[in-house]
Amino acid sequence: MATTLNRELRTVQNPALAAMLLWRCASAYSGSSARAEQIPLPLLFLVLPILFHRENAELVTSTHKTSGLRKFVEKFQLASLSKTDLLLSIAPRAVVMRDLTSQGLGIAVTCRLLAFDNDAARVYSLSDTPAVAGIPHSVRPLLAGAEKLGSWFATSSLYETSLLLQVSL
Repeated sequence: MATTLNRELRTVQNPALAAMLLWRCASAYSGSSARAEQIPLPLLFLVLPILFHRENAELVTSTHKTSGLRKFVEKFQLASLSKTDLLLSIAPRAVVMRDLTSQGLGIAVTCRLLAFDNDAARVYSLSDTPAVAGIPHSVRPLLAGAEKLGSWFATSSLYETSLLLQVSL
């Protein structure tokens, strides 16, 4: 039983998948930014804790891309859902998933999907072409979620994002 759970965990939370999600987020950020800016590095450390948590990922999926980060956060506070604990758990999960995010960034840089601007602490996408072939149907909602997060992050400042998601960046 423990071996099966470990295998499933490695299948879902693997660095290669993390690299793809981080790449799609960075690509969507620069595509949605008014000046085609690169995504600030700290924001990438929020992608996996949100998307690798089932209930958070479902809220991302159910929120329209045009609704924005504020509407996504409002869903946590609805009386019918009452999921403020999920919002508060993003920061501790970000700490736990720091290594996985770092490994994903390393793979994305090695595969020339992402590159760093060291002086500005920003990351930019080297390719804006979305992957279409060979993507399992189970992964497609995660990729779409990463793109939504990227576009939402682009329309909010770092300060506003940290306040809305209740994390310190």
